[in-house]
Amino acid sequence: MRTDRKDLFKHRFQKHYPRLCSIAYGYVLDRDESEDIVQEVFIHIWDKGKDDLPEQEFLAYLTTAVKNNCISFLRKRKDSPASLEDYPLADSHPAEEDHHGEESHRSAEEIVEDALGTLPPKCKDIFVMAKLKGMKYREIAQTLNLSEKTIENQMSKAIKMLRTYAAANPLLLIAISTLVLSIIVNS
Repeated sequence: MRTDRKDLFKHRFQKHYPRLCSIAYGYVLDRDESEDIVQEVFIHIWDKGKDDLPEQEFLAYLTTAVKNNCISFLRKRKDSPASLEDYPLADSHPAEEDHHGEESHRSAEEIVEDALGTLPPKCKDIFVMAKLKGMKYREIAQTLNLSEKTIENQMSKAIKMLRTYAAANPLLLIAISTLVLSIIVNS
């Protein structure tokens, strides 16, 4: 075993481990399980020799692998007697140095509500009806006495604004993922 490979792997592990645990925690809402998932990903990377990837590819691979393993974990958990109700949405991420300051100590619902609060009122109503209540554009148009084309335009506007907000607030993606997965698992 080459010493430089071990040193590089150790450096990358120490650099990325806290952030990956935070991402995993956003999905599974259990510190121990999130740490296990991240450690398993690093073991897999070492075993498969993926640790020699360039930094950007390595980081993308890590993040995707952690997300996929979290989803697999939640699917397995869904089949077991325990449910996500045993792990209510937490108010904070794992205790660690976080570059997002106070933002990381807010619940997923608060972060999503802030994001939705950036939308104009009618745009927000339409987005909530379509995405959170699962209504079809036709139903929304009838309910609000608007055309389907107006609904489509408002949805496009909402999505663009939320993408811009998400780019500036990375915890939004974790919060949305947490909410969506809790809905899926509890369905």
